[in-house]
Amino acid sequence: MRKSPPCPTPASLGAILPAIALAALTLLTPSLAWSWGSQTHQYIARNYSKHLPPVIDGLRTYDAFVEAHVNDPDIRRSSTPGEGPRHFIDIDVYPEFFLGTLPHDRATLEAIYGAAFVLDTGIVPWAVGEVVTTLSQQFAAQNWSGAATTIADLCHYVGDSSQPLHCTQNYNGQLTGNTGIHSRYETSMINPHIAELNTPAATTVFYPNVVDAMFDFVGISWTGVSPLLSADNTAKTASGGLFNSTYYNSLWASTQVMTRERVNAATLATASFVYTAWRNAGEPAVPGSSVGVGPSALTIARLDAWPMPFRSALNVRFDGSGPFTVDVFDIRGARVTRLVEQAASPGMATWTPGGRVEAGIYFLRLTTPEKSLVRRVTLLD
Repeated sequence: MRKSPPCPTPASLGAILPAIALAALTLLTPSLAWSWGSQTHQYIARNYSKHLPPVIDGLRTYDAFVEAHVNDPDIRRSSTPGEGPRHFIDIDVYPEFFLGTLPHDRATLEAIYGAAFVLDTGIVPWAVGEVVTTLSQQFAAQNWSGAATTIADLCHYVGDSSQPLHCTQNYNGQLTGNTGIHSRYETSMINPHIAELNTPAATTVFYPNVVDAMFDFVGISWTGVSPLLSADNTAKTASGGLFNSTYYNSLWASTQVMTRERVNAATLATASFVYTAWRNAGEPAVPGSSVGVGPSALTIARLDAWPMPFRSALNVRFDGSGPFTVDVFDIRGARVTRLVEQAASPGMATWTPGGRVEAGIYFLRLTTPEKSLVRRVTLLD
């Protein structure tokens, strides 16, 4: 169960009072063991391997096993100490999240808030980091069956992180008059539409830092919280407050674009973490793969930005197979500017926000015919 924050020290009191006040409100509603419904997790497990590059597509041999075991983390959640917090992170409990200064190092965060509070707030980014490390070790040992078990866990944790309500303290709408939205959205609404989902193959990427990549992934999922709650309000108005077919048809109509995007993002991120683990393992030959070449034969999309954080100007570098388009979005999902439009070849661009753009978190999005990459950046005052 999620707990109230620890007593702060005088030095940290000003920084964490907002988190204490907001997190304490979550005690009004008991914490439940929610995640994407089992059918959605199975969909992610069935489709992640579409993205695997030819050098490791032999892992598709284990697809049926991965799908059969993708819900194991939920099954063991009630009986395994410490399992629950591995499925979520209430990222908006931390004021630093909105400032773009949230430490990604767990020990650093624990030094500020205490280990118990960090655990209770959720640890899914670090759980994924641990799982990818385990997977890399299994690849290096050519323990393919063990790797399949780990990939099933990876599918689950990444899938949970793609669900916006796994990334907020308002995880059941209990703070905004939307109580019950968690299960209404991720199970009752989506289950009848699973067959309508479609995941086209895309290009995996290598993540130099898995935990950083997960914090970016969670940050993007979090932007879906407000639209989801608004969609719930619209649906309740349409149905007269009843949770009937009118309500669920309205909720799906309002959220299906976001839902499809997050589910597909989960499949691609999972495949990219698998690819990253394989690269970190020294690129061992995977039995049954289409080709035996190294990653140099692949065209890998890249989107880099520096310095981080920045003030006056942000350098952006993009690579891969064009044409390339690079956009900047604010934390509400509104496009701020387009830096690159249909560039034929890899290159660089510079974003100089100017005085009218407020400090805060922004997202760069690289779009190519094959894939889309997103990077979170922070603009300082």
